[in-house]
Amino acid sequence: MHLPIELDRTRQEPLQNQLYEQLRGLILTHRLKPNTRLIATRFLAEQLGISRTTVLLAYERLIAEGYVETRPAVGTFVCDALPDQAPSPPINDNRLDDLQQSELRPPLLQIRTERESSTAMIDFWGGPDFRIFPLKTWQKITQHMLDGHSKGLSRPPPAAGAPALRGAIADWLAAHRGMVVDADQVVVVAGAQQAYNIAARLFLRPDDRVVMESPGHIGATSLFESLGAIQYPVPVDEHGLLTDRLPGGPASLAYVTPSHQNPIGGTLPLERREALIEWARQAGAYLIEDDCDGDFRYRGMGPPSLKSLDPYGLVLYTGTFSKTLGAGLRLGYMVLPGELVQSAVSAKTLLDNGSPWLEQMVLAEFIASGEYDRHLRRVRKTYLERRDCLIGALRMFFNDVSLAGIDTGTYLSWRLAPSQPSAAQVQEVARSRGIGVYTITDDHAARRNDFRWADNTLLLGYSSLEERQIRDGIAGLAAALRDHRRVAIG
Repeated sequence: MHLPIELDRTRQEPLQNQLYEQLRGLILTHRLKPNTRLIATRFLAEQLGISRTTVLLAYERLIAEGYVETRPAVGTFVCDALPDQAPSPPINDNRLDDLQQSELRPPLLQIRTERESSTAMIDFWGGPDFRIFPLKTWQKITQHMLDGHSKGLSRPPPAAGAPALRGAIADWLAAHRGMVVDADQVVVVAGAQQAYNIAARLFLRPDDRVVMESPGHIGATSLFESLGAIQYPVPVDEHGLLTDRLPGGPASLAYVTPSHQNPIGGTLPLERREALIEWARQAGAYLIEDDCDGDFRYRGMGPPSLKSLDPYGLVLYTGTFSKTLGAGLRLGYMVLPGELVQSAVSAKTLLDNGSPWLEQMVLAEFIASGEYDRHLRRVRKTYLERRDCLIGALRMFFNDVSLAGIDTGTYLSWRLAPSQPSAAQVQEVARSRGIGVYTITDDHAARRNDFRWADNTLLLGYSSLEERQIRDGIAGLAAALRDHRRVAIG
C-alpha cells in the first residue's frame, strides 16, 4: 500500500514544502521508523507525478535538519536519533488509520530490519562496524578535553576549524597520502556533503556545466541539480572515469571519486588522473576529488592523489571520517589551493559558522596521538578478512564471478553473468529470504544509455557483517536463486 502522501497543487505552499512536512510528520509519529530506507528520489517523483528536483530538495532539507541520513552506496534512511526540539505535527485521523493498516513496503519504501532482528536479516550494507569503534580511548580523550580545556565550549570555534585539528589532518595527509599541504589550506567541514556545498557556492551559477561520473554519487548529483547546473555525465568502467569521454569546451566543475569510484569501486589509473588534470586546465574547471574509501586499500600503494599531481592549483580534495569512525561524527575536511581558503571559509560561515568544538578537539588528539593509525590498522585487517570471506563465498557458490572494487573500500560490485537474472530480480529474490543486496539504481545517479552495467550489477558490502553472516548470506542467496530458477522453468 502506498503511503498517504497527498500533494495539493491548488495551494500556494510549494510542493517541496508539502512533501517535506508530510515525510517529517510520518517520521515524528514513528510511522517511518528509525533505519527505514526511503524510496529513491526518481521513483518517488514518478509515483507522485512531480519533478525529481522537488523530491531532492525535500530530502536535502530532511537531511540538513537531522531526520534522515544518506549512507554511501546504500541509500537514504531515517536517523536513529531525531532532533530533540522537533514537535510532533498534527496528522489526520483518517491518514493514521491508513498508516496503521499499511506495512510500509515497496514500492514507496524499503525496510531495513537487521537492527530490529539481526537473526532475520543479513544485510550486505557497506557501512562501518560500530563494534570496532575505539570507545574507551574516545571516552578517555573526551574526558581529558573536558577536564583541562572546557573553556573552549564557551566561545564559537573558528569557522575554518580548530587549529589543532587542521594541523593534525595536514600532518596525517603528508604521512599517509604524500600530500604536502599547509594546515592553513585545510578547512574542517560537517561531512563530505558540506564540502560539495562550499565548492558549489564558490564556482557554480545556474546553467554552468558540471562534469559527473555516471553512475555517480547521488548526494553530489542532487546538490548540483538543485542549483540549476547543467550536468554532463561521463561513463565509467571497472577502473573509474573514462577520461577519453570528457567533453570539449568550458566547464566550471567536475566531481570525481578516483580512490574508489562510487559506486563501482575502481581505482583511477595514473595516466587517467594526469589526463583529467590536463582536461581541467583546458576547460577552465576545478576538480572536486572525493577520497571515497581511500583509507581502506588492501593491495599496493595506489596512484598518488589528484591533489598531489596537480601543478595548476585546480584540485579541491575532500575527505571524511564517516567510514573510518562513523557517519554520526559529522566531521570531514577540504584541502584547498591557498587563494581559495578565505572564500571557502566565508561560505562555511554562512552554512553553519563552525563545527562543534569538542568533537574537533577529541579527533585532533586522537589523530596526533597515533590512536587513529592504530584504529585504521585494526579496521583494515578486519575488513580485509571479511572481504576475502565474501570473495571466497561468491566463488564457492557461483564459480567464476566478475568482481570490481576489490582492492579498496567496504563493498564490492558483482557483475552478474548473462545467464543469471537481472540485478533487480536477484535483489527481490534475496529479500524474500531475508538477505539485503543492492543495485546500482537503488540510490545512485545513473543514466542507462551511458552505463553498461546498470541492469546487471549488484553491490555487496562486507564491513558490517561477521564472516559467519557473510557465508550464510551468500549460501542463502545461492539457494534462493536455485529455487527461483526451478519455478521459472517449471
